[in-house]
Amino acid sequence: MNPKRTNKRWLEDAPEYVLACYDNGGETCDRYTVLIGGSLHDEDLNKTYSVQYLGMSDAPTHPQGFSQWGEMPRGNGRACGKKVRWLDLPEHIRRHTVMRCTDHLDLKSALTN
Repeated sequence: MNPKRTNKRWLEDAPEYVLACYDNGGETCDRYTVLIGGSLHDEDLNKTYSVQYLGMSDAPTHPQGFSQWGEMPRGNGRACGKKVRWLDLPEHIRRHTVMRCTDHLDLKSALTN
């Protein structure tokens, strides 16, 4: 079974592949975490009941910034900080998420063709 999206009010204007967003207030270098699914969901993750995420610092494109894909057990979002609305993420974090996911979609498409 594929992971489910959080309630619509949290994801207004979010791309279909965004499942939930978190902000830990800067407690760690990966301050922002966006759970990814939808068209980007990897069916192999169903075997381990896991979900993909993109963890990012405040400045993910900076040479000393952080932007990394990962996997975690579903239902573990609280470990990523406070749940936030997509529109409450800084604009540059939303743009970066879309850019990384678009790159991922392009790669996934290239590998299946």
